[in-house]
Amino acid sequence: MKPTITSFFLLLGVFCFGNAFGQNEGAPRDTIHFHGSDHFAMYILSSDYHKLTGEDQVEIMLVDFQNMLKEIKDKVPTSSSYIIEYGYQTKIEVLESNRIASFSISEGNGIAENFRNQAIITDPNSRYQVNIGFNELDKVLMMDFNKVIGEIKAELPEKDRHLRFLEYQYEGEIGKSKLIQNKISGDMDMLRLSAGIGANVYRSNFLTDISGELAFQFNKKGILKNQFYASTNLMFSFNEDNSPVINTFVNLGYKVNFSSQKDDPNWLGMEFGTIVNRNGDVFKPNTMRLGLNWAVGKGISVAPQLYFNGFFKQVSPGFRIGIGL
Repeated sequence: MKPTITSFFLLLGVFCFGNAFGQNEGAPRDTIHFHGSDHFAMYILSSDYHKLTGEDQVEIMLVDFQNMLKEIKDKVPTSSSYIIEYGYQTKIEVLESNRIASFSISEGNGIAENFRNQAIITDPNSRYQVNIGFNELDKVLMMDFNKVIGEIKAELPEKDRHLRFLEYQYEGEIGKSKLIQNKISGDMDMLRLSAGIGANVYRSNFLTDISGELAFQFNKKGILKNQFYASTNLMFSFNEDNSPVINTFVNLGYKVNFSSQKDDPNWLGMEFGTIVNRNGDVFKPNTMRLGLNWAVGKGISVAPQLYFNGFFKQVSPGFRIGIGL
């Protein structure tokens, strides 16, 4: 009995370790859009826009980018559009573009021409990416990035767990950049109702089940990360005369999504359940259970479990494979 309990919590520790060192590359990001003029615009992408307030990494990257541009200015094409890719303190490349013209179409403003040229500045640690659209290189070389980022920081809203799109406009009358739009751009918190079927093994008994779940899922920076849920399992077995025997468990649980990819979740949860409708002799009176619930693939889950009979008088292992839940 003791090795079973030890193995169960060792497995839980392994999953928690994986969560601490999960990959963040490719995760959704907050977006700060700065309108400098009709000839210059800038997007700052960050896993959390509020990190800008505690460091000056963006300003350092942009000023360093300007200094690199001054050294290679004569090699930048003037007769065609181009893209400049700059990895902070690693490399800078100028790539010619075969785009002749690009336009955006909006219902209110009609057709507007996009910027001919683009610069992409990246942080090697993947904390930030800055995309700059411009028509004339001199606009980039003359831009006071320390001033611009300082004005953006001064207008940043309070820290928020939701993914956000922040839009800034330079206002010439006051000579400053002002926040003109602040909106959620990722998923919202949601209520989820789901159902599934499962196959269970418990004390040499094979049981099938029909399950239902009501869950509250909470968003963090564009990804559904945390889930609190209540579920029920109607577990079926059969007597010697093939008549069905139904035992019902009600569970409360919590799941966390270890993935940083919006379209590739990796949910792991822990739940505690108790029998509320007992029939036959498969389960003892007052049976409770503690289990893990891991979504190993789309619509498929596995759940190692421990059953406690008679208010923790006896411990037995169990296992469930689920489809849909």
